[in-house]
Formats: sequence, structure tokens, C-alpha cells
Amino acid sequence: MSTVVLALGLVAAAAGLAVSPSAWAASAAAKPVLRMGIFPALRPLEIIRAEGYLEKMGYKVEWINFPKYAPAEAAAAAAGAIDFAEADTSGLMQMDARSPGLYWYIANGSSNYVAIVARKDSGINSLKDLKGKNVGGVILNSAPYAVLRLGLAKAGLTLKDLHAFNIVGPSQAPAMQRNAIQAAVSWVPYDSQMLATGEAKLVATASQIYGETWPGGGIAVRPEFAKEHRQAVVDVMKAVIMAEKLLHDHPQRAYKDIARVTGTSLANVTYSYEHGLVGPIDPVPNKKQLENQIGILKKYHVIHVASVSGFTDQLIHPEFIEKAESQLGK
Repeated sequence: MSTVVLALGLVAAAAGLAVSPSAWAASAAAKPVLRMGIFPALRPLEIIRAEGYLEKMGYKVEWINFPKYAPAEAAAAAAGAIDFAEADTSGLMQMDARSPGLYWYIANGSSNYVAIVARKDSGINSLKDLKGKNVGGVILNSAPYAVLRLGLAKAGLTLKDLHAFNIVGPSQAPAMQRNAIQAAVSWVPYDSQMLATGEAKLVATASQIYGETWPGGGIAVRPEFAKEHRQAVVDVMKAVIMAEKLLHDHPQRAYKDIARVTGTSLANVTYSYEHGLVGPIDPVPNKKQLENQIGILKKYHVIHVASVSGFTDQLIHPEFIEKAESQLGK
């Protein structure tokens, strides 16, 4: 037995899966319908959908859109209506913290995704300059909230030092135009839209605030589906690897794919990637990196878990994408 297969067996056994080479092979015989939860975002599933990678592998795929973000997607997963979910990394963490065992996090999808932007004439050039300003996008129990709190702490400020408003998404640009807010913690495609048109300037991205790569999006699977259809999950991970490769090798084609699927302008998608508002990331989940992010979310009361390390161990499952890399000869 190879070291890779042995490692996979040990990881899976710890998670309640008895994975052997024959088990992986047997699951490839019958291909299930793949029900993919997705909402307009600049991430790999959009490329996979546009390129038809999974269909080319012989799968029937149902793409189910969730424009209202993670909670609706989580409810569908809990009801067994979808098998895979793509959302911001912290959103997947939140949903699993609220409903333990709802998801297995199996791949990273993007970095950053959250940033703080300011009106051009606001006089805000750094996080310290947020003091006394009206700041939009302050939503309790959200990743942008944690990023803002972390940034304020590094600048020696707290929420009490600014005027916080729950103005989010597409409402931020008009609010900034009216000077109702001078800054906002935002996310793509809304922050990139304001920046690309010159209405706003970038104060800091999530990764700049965090001091290292901030996982901004990921892919999760229902554990019940993963246990029954292991090879199908591995094949989805192969498609993720292919999408990341396309982003790296042929970015303009990937940007067009994303724009077409999401309905976001090509200019916005291109700006987002070329200016680092969202970016490619190693799709293999790094447990230590994600454990640190979970720790930040817990510190700022975005998620509530008894043990950060224990929660990380049950949530993060890199064995499927590691298997995909092995089968692809990476």
C-alpha cells in the first residue's frame, strides 16, 4: 500500500470513513447526480460550470443558485436538497458551527474577498482614519465584521470609535455617493465595482489586515453524500484543480467564464483579480491556516465553538482533494 493511500485511509478512518483502494474504485461505477449549491461569486465552481468539466466526466449536474448567501444554502443542505455548497469560507464555518456535522469543508476556492474601501474624498487613507467616520457593512456575526474588528484592533480602535451602519452589498455605492457613509467593509463584486469606477479607494484587503492569506471562499460537501459517493467527491475536486489551473494559465478565459455565469461584468471580474480583491489559492485546505481563521471568528463572536482545534478537525477534510491530486498524478 502506498504512503498516499495509507495516509488517506488514516485520515478517513479518523472521520468515520473506512476508505480502501477498492472502496474508492467501487464508488466510481455508478455516477450520482451532482446537486451543486452556488451563488454569484468569483470562484472555481463558476469556471467548472462554464467549462462543463463535470459533464465531460459523465456526470449530470444540477446547478442550484442561492442569491441570498450561506443561510439559505445551509438550509438546503440540511434538508438534503443539495450535496455541495460553495460559499465564503467563514460562512461555511458559521453554518457548521450552528449545525454540527452539516458540512465537510473539502477545498479552498479563493483568497481575500473582503476589503475595506473609502470614498475618494473622505480623507481616509488608513485604518486609523476610520475614527469618527460613518462605516457601512457592519453586520454582526459575519466575516466582514471580524475583518473590520481585527483591522480596528491593529489600528488601536474599537467599534465605539466610529459610526457603524448595516448598509451592505449593492446599497453601499449609492450610500457612499450621498456621503451617508464615508467607508465600508465590503466584498466582491460590490467593492470592486466602486473601485473600478473611481468612486472609492482601497484602504486594505482582508489579507493585508490579517497579515497572511485570508481564505475567502471554499467548497463543502454533505458528509452523508461523501461517505456514499467518495469517487464523485474526488472528481469534483479534480474539476476544482482544473479550474485553478485555468485561472493560472489562461486567466482571461477564466474571467470570461466567471462573468458569463455570474452575470457580473467582465471588467469587474478582471479588476477584482488583477487588483487582488479576490485571488487564486491553493485548493488543498491547510488545517493550521483554517484553524487560525476559526480562532479569529471565535474571538470576535462570529462563531461559537467549544474547541477551535476540535471544530477544525471535524470540519476540514483535505483527503478528497489529496486523492484527486494523486489520481491526476500531481
